[in-house]
Amino acid sequence: MKVKILYFASARELAERSSEPLTLPDGSSLKTLVDQVLRLHPGLIPLRRTTRFTVNRELAQDAEVVRDGDEVGVLPPVAGG
Repeated sequence: MKVKILYFASARELAERSSEPLTLPDGSSLKTLVDQVLRLHPGLIPLRRTTRFTVNRELAQDAEVVRDGDEVGVLPPVAGG
């Protein structure tokens, strides 16, 4: 199956892109997807503990199953005033 990864804020800078397609086995969990993203972009590893992920614009947990055509957002913490 294919999903689209969207990178925001510092994740976009570290991945050096704002989005990319990713192919995963059917029935993959969000955790499986995140592990693959970290292998592709090891610069994101330090952000893993504080980064949130969305599936189709809804906050998601590691156990959630990702489906063909989903959009997964990578949302690192941001600071602002």
